Amino acid sequence: MTSRGAEKMQNDTIGVDVSKDHLDAHRLADGASRRFANDKGGHKALIKWLAQTPVQRVVFEPTGPYHQALERALGAADVPFAKVNPGQARRFA
Repeated sequence: MTSRGAEKMQNDTIGVDVSKDHLDAHRLADGASRRFANDKGGHKALIKWLAQTPVQRVVFEPTGPYHQALERALGAADVPFAKVNPGQARRFA
């Protein structure tokens, strides 16, 4: 798989907006978006969705206590992730 499209999918980044009740995930390569519950079942469903395409990293902002269980679930599933400081993300935008 040497085409540009295949290369892009191999290096895909997923952005996740974390809130108390939901995880809103967006896949950069194709614009696909999904909403998952921010609980154990939702974390499992998110990880299953992530497994459908190669993922380079999942990026999210730490949101007090609401991101901690997600972080543990991603780590346990060996999904690479990056926590982005909200202030730095705003400056970058």
